[in-house]
Amino acid sequence: MKRIITAILGTLLLPSVSVADHSWNDYHWARTSASFNLILVNNTTPDWQPYVVQAISDWSLSPMVVLVEDSSGANNTKVRRRCSSIEGQLRICNLAYGNTGWLGIAGISLDGNGHITTGYTKLNDTYFSDPYYDEAWKQSVTCQEIGHNLGLDHQDEDFNNQSLFSCMDYQNPPFEYPNTHDFEQLTSIYGHLDSYNSYAGAGENPDARACNAPPGKGCNKAGSNNDVGWGMSMGRRGNAEKFLRIDRNGVRHLTHVTWAIGF
Repeated sequence: MKRIITAILGTLLLPSVSVADHSWNDYHWARTSASFNLILVNNTTPDWQPYVVQAISDWSLSPMVVLVEDSSGANNTKVRRRCSSIEGQLRICNLAYGNTGWLGIAGISLDGNGHITTGYTKLNDTYFSDPYYDEAWKQSVTCQEIGHNLGLDHQDEDFNNQSLFSCMDYQNPPFEYPNTHDFEQLTSIYGHLDSYNSYAGAGENPDARACNAPPGKGCNKAGSNNDVGWGMSMGRRGNAEKFLRIDRNGVRHLTHVTWAIGF
């Protein structure tokens, strides 16, 4: 079943805060129209459905993109563990992925022009089963990872300063929703038209999948700093870290990692 999740405009549009731009290197989905519908394949289990549906509704308040939920796929353990990227679409999954240190990860793949062609989000139940990571944390991390899939970076990565009231800002307790500046940034990123569409393609691209090879093998081969799983670390700030992996075809795969408190 596919459905477009809508919400009343204005319920989450908080007062704008003057902060620096927070696009993720201007990465964006190529499209030939001002606004576009982006399919999000929802493979989460029922306990995560309210958070995913809320995040879909929130991000669809942007005048540039409407997220269209596809909940028709399987949500068995094998599908959720792999959480393979789908050409031209987003996918979101949850599972107890183990004591990896991360709460959530968001991955994107880029074509030769630097446009996003696939995106995925994983939510780690190993940590979210801890009562410390309550409903606010679940909503905030879901919101943030999908924001990365759309091309946003963090507004701020300091847990100890004043809240910017955005899920793209690191705070404890976390904020659960996008704010006005997030929508302004999306309008800026998508403020031009491209000559082709990189979204809504059918079928799966085997070279654009999330990395699931055994440790030390294939796409999990250690980078120069011995990081495994996502390629080479591009730097860490607080609880956020970015990785880059280039596959055998030269396709760039980038991963935004949200580390759990204390890792």
